[in-house]
Order: sequence, then C-alpha cells, then structure tokens
Amino acid sequence: MKLVWSDEFNDKEIDKKKWNVSDGVKIVDGQLSLEILPGSKPMFWRGSSINTRGKFSSKVGYIEASIMFVQTGGHGCGFGIGNEDNRNPAAGMSFNNGGGDSVGLSLSIVNEERGRTLNPKENPIPKDNTYSKKFHRFGFQWSAADYRWYVDGRLANTMRISPNIPATTKPMFISLDHNRLPEAGLLKNFKDPNMGPEPMRVDWVKVYQ
Repeated sequence: MKLVWSDEFNDKEIDKKKWNVSDGVKIVDGQLSLEILPGSKPMFWRGSSINTRGKFSSKVGYIEASIMFVQTGGHGCGFGIGNEDNRNPAAGMSFNNGGGDSVGLSLSIVNEERGRTLNPKENPIPKDNTYSKKFHRFGFQWSAADYRWYVDGRLANTMRISPNIPATTKPMFISLDHNRLPEAGLLKNFKDPNMGPEPMRVDWVKVYQ
C-alpha cells in the first residue's frame, strides 16, 4: 500500500482543511493534544474531539494512528473510523481506553434490522502496561470479507462478514476524542480541582491504499 493521506502535526496550528476541531484540541510539541476543559461550574469539565467528517474519508485501505492514551480513570478516549451517512449498510470501528493501560475495541454496525455494537467476549488487545505511558500504533483495515484491528503492526482481531455483520463499501472518516466524565464531567476525586486529567496525545495519523 502507498501513503495517500497523513498528518504529523508538525505545524503550530491544526490544519482546518483536514480536520473539524472542538475546543480543547491543540498542537503541543509536535503532537496533537486532546484535553479535558473546565466547564461553567466548579469541578465540571468538557471533553474534546477532532474528526475528518466531510473533509477526508477513505473507501478502501488501512488507517493508523500513533497514540498515547491516559492513565487517570473515570473518563475515556477513543480512536475510530465510521461511515459518513451512518445509513444501512454502515459500520464504525474503534479502539477505546477508559484510563490506565486497558484498551478495548468494538464494531458498530447498521443493517436492515437495527444498529448495534459488537464487542469481543475476550479482549483481544495484547496486554501491555505502557498504553498510557508511551506511544503505540493502532490501525484499522476493512474489506468486503472482514474488519481487522491492528496494534503495533500486528493483527489483534478479525470480525468476518456474515448475515449479522454486513460489509460496507462506503468511505470511512477518522475521529479522535477525549470524553468527559460521568455526571456531566464532575470530578470528585482530583487532587487539584482546578486541573483536569492529562491529555490524550496523538503523534501522527496515516492512511494507506
């Protein structure tokens, strides 16, 4: 495959021609930083996100990002891809981190019956105590035959197309997010109520076809 799209976040500002950006997303030391922001009330916080919806999508190929997830529990981070219109047949693939070094994956599908999310019964992501301490590569690949998730270049899981798992040939856009906490982002146990949790960091995003 050849590299057809990328962002290494080496500029001072985020490229708005490539990304839709919420508050709380910025470039810090050549890396994308997705932060949790103070809300309108003390100890209430807001999440942040960035995506390529309506600006870039890939119909076939391999999408990968170098990410360092967060250590603090009680909030979540995600890296995902999904169809622009979310209409039958549609699909979305994701990696999810709820704090610490546990990373899971999911497949959300929309078929003729209903939309649903499929999660493996056993977490297939390789165990590693550094997902929140250093960058790892997370990747997606999909085809008319299956959906595949990769971690550090190695296949982590495959879900094959079946009557319950429809294929999608529609283009996928890219999304990254750092979610607010439960209770509208209320942080009860922070040592410093004026500081949110550490940001989710992204070193680069690349698309191959």
